[in-house]
Amino acid sequence: MKKHIISIVLIALGVFLLASSFIGGFKEKGEVSLDIEKTETIMPAAHNVYNNEEALNGKYYLFKARLTNNTNKILEDVTVKYRIPGFIEWTELEVIGEMFSGQIAAIRAYPKFKDDITEKMTESVEKVDIEITWDGAEEDDIIEESFSFRISDRNEFKFTNVPASEILGWSDVHNNTALLACFVTPNDPIVKYYTQNIQEKMLKGESAGVTKDPKEAMRFLMGIYEATRQSHMVYSGTKMIPESLTDISKFSQSNRLPREVITGNTGLCLELSTLYASILSSAGIDPIIFLVPGHAYPGFKMNGQYYAIEATGIGGEGLGGIQTVDKAVETGMKSLQDFFTKQQQGDPRYTMVDIHVANQNGATAMVLKDDDFLRKKVDEMVAVWGEGKSNKKQIVYVQPTSSTTRDVTPRPAVNRSLSVAIPSSWQTIRRPYPDIPVLTANAIAPDQATSISVFDVPTANANEAMDLIRSYLYSYGQEVSYQLNGNQVVGQTYSSYGTLNWVGKVLNKGNNIRIVTVGAPDYLYNQKSGVINQLFNSIR
Repeated sequence: MKKHIISIVLIALGVFLLASSFIGGFKEKGEVSLDIEKTETIMPAAHNVYNNEEALNGKYYLFKARLTNNTNKILEDVTVKYRIPGFIEWTELEVIGEMFSGQIAAIRAYPKFKDDITEKMTESVEKVDIEITWDGAEEDDIIEESFSFRISDRNEFKFTNVPASEILGWSDVHNNTALLACFVTPNDPIVKYYTQNIQEKMLKGESAGVTKDPKEAMRFLMGIYEATRQSHMVYSGTKMIPESLTDISKFSQSNRLPREVITGNTGLCLELSTLYASILSSAGIDPIIFLVPGHAYPGFKMNGQYYAIEATGIGGEGLGGIQTVDKAVETGMKSLQDFFTKQQQGDPRYTMVDIHVANQNGATAMVLKDDDFLRKKVDEMVAVWGEGKSNKKQIVYVQPTSSTTRDVTPRPAVNRSLSVAIPSSWQTIRRPYPDIPVLTANAIAPDQATSISVFDVPTANANEAMDLIRSYLYSYGQEVSYQLNGNQVVGQTYSSYGTLNWVGKVLNKGNNIRIVTVGAPDYLYNQKSGVINQLFNSIR
């Protein structure tokens, strides 16, 4: 009987100890806590910053995990790993050899995305999976957590990574300005090709980056402006740059890359600034982007001095006309004086981004692939620049007169009996394409949306004249359809740039035909109809 009692006691004791072990296990479960501070958006353009814990003081991470050991045990070999399905496989962040009771560990994730993320043209919402284990952890002890974040398209630039609700000052609005350096792409093959053409064909050779001569560097800066102006690049306006702390809707901007500004022939002030910075850097000059409320403009520093130009002087929305290169420099240098005055007064809204300093601090440019199609687009741009060794085309800028209208009829024209009056702020280009001798003049509005063309054709038949014009334009990749009705003509010109709708008048005198047309892109034609009708009626 006594033996049975002892057996029962031993069995009971075993059950108690076994139960105690289970109770102890459940007590520990849930006492290792995890808090996550996550990044809302990753910008593909800055992916090299997010994967470098030393870049810009390490403030650009995907997430920060705060792990707390609330148990009364020492946890050994605590392992934190994560993955982003479709982008990054399971990656081990850190192994903590011993984590004592009450100890807190903060671990940051700097994800290494592949370079092809810079080809991402649409935004998406992605998921991060986190897993935390330690030696002896049962399956139920493993901590698993997930959260979502956004990967923008490659063109988006967020001015700040500070939540709108936490923005207290201007520095919070422009917290990401150093990341503008990621949009400056001097090693982009397309930018390098464009820079080479500026050096060889616009400037006939340039050594400013080597000689460190400010005069030569300024000449190079002016050469960039002339290249954009002679290519008829359009300034698109100052939209989307924050002007106040309450301008929350403008805390991000779709920012075309420099190669896209070149080949698209248009850009916002910030996009023009990154284009200039890319070209300057490619030529060995230290580029600067100056940021002021509602605007940005480019420049450079050399020998301790700063220089600037108003890149938007090429004309476009919000401007009264196209500035000469000297006027653009004058405007830029005046803006620079005002910039430093406001800085000295302590105005935080006036900031600059020193691109090469930002590069040294880890804000490096994205890697972009070469593209034959874009190189051909550059060739098309270069084809309308001033005369060079391999370029026989020349554009001459005619300074507007003080009168409100003027006769655009070219002096060497064979027939001076048909002309058109246009505002003096327009740009006139005489003989823009020597390979198209029948095109004797172009006039272009400041916003580049409306244009006038003057043709002089050595034939007595209007249909033959139009067919000859069509043949010349076809050799430039343009197709023309038209309809003649007496002395009036209506038509469309199709090219890789889109469709131009136009109307015109025809004059037949002797053995020569003069045709004057006025038009606008099809998507702007109705919007510009008032100007077009006024100009059409002025053709006499």
